Amino acid sequence: MYVSPQALRCFLAVADELHFGRAAALLHMTGPALSQQVSRLEKDLRFLLFERNSRHVELTEAGRALIPQARAVVAANETLLRWRESVRLGRRSIDIGFMATGAGLLTTAVLDRLRSADPDLHVKLHHLEWSEQLAPLLAGDIDAVFVREPFPAEGVRRQRILSERRVAVLAHDHPLADRASIRFAEIAAEPFISSSGGPQEWTDFWMVNPRPDGTRAEPSLAVSTVEELLEAVAAGAGVTTTPESLPTYYRHPLVCFVPIDDISPSVLTLCTLEGNRRPELATLQDAIGQACRHVAMEPPAE
Repeated sequence: MYVSPQALRCFLAVADELHFGRAAALLHMTGPALSQQVSRLEKDLRFLLFERNSRHVELTEAGRALIPQARAVVAANETLLRWRESVRLGRRSIDIGFMATGAGLLTTAVLDRLRSADPDLHVKLHHLEWSEQLAPLLAGDIDAVFVREPFPAEGVRRQRILSERRVAVLAHDHPLADRASIRFAEIAAEPFISSSGGPQEWTDFWMVNPRPDGTRAEPSLAVSTVEELLEAVAAGAGVTTTPESLPTYYRHPLVCFVPIDDISPSVLTLCTLEGNRRPELATLQDAIGQACRHVAMEPPAE
């Protein structure tokens, strides 16, 4: 029996959306074509994957059980296609994901050392949204990703790179905006802006949940990008926390960044899949170590 990766992609899209129309739009397919792919897959597997009628779509028990298997096959197929493409082009490549600040102030040093160590290696960078986090890595779309803790670690190997203070993001006319630093209690009662995606533990970290007194705060607003965050703060919608390096890359004339003295720092980590032993990843990890030594930066303890 042969099951095509495309059929499994179609199944996963419907499983994620539980709606054939939305899944078809995501895949840039027509509804009938998507339905035909799923029906053919059900015929090949000899069991139903969905209970469906004109108003409702629900996974069967078999459909739910197929999801992890399907994701693994699709990821393996994507890896094979990338390998084929690299062979066709006659060069090896490494795909690295990053969010917002990348590897912070080490980004340029890491990439320079990676290219020096392996000049024939084609380095491709992929900007990721907060909502994506580790998803492209787990799907096999990229080889490594710079991501900030905390995050679900199952199936992931991590290399801690750097630790930096968190800063409060405040409107320029906020009473604390001109302070050299603050304590968290000074902003704890204010409306907090959060990200609209990512794992709950990641959102909680930047919201400082739970608070030192054990209570939890609900976000006043959720945003999807750094640009949205800065505009919301400038408009007086609330405050939030970010890594200390963020204003090096993102500035706004009506926003100030003030260090917070008494909360834990942000730790930046390089994540790879546990089973991925490509030599290019070892070269990347060595480049990170060299960059840290060059700036006399000691990586955080594991």
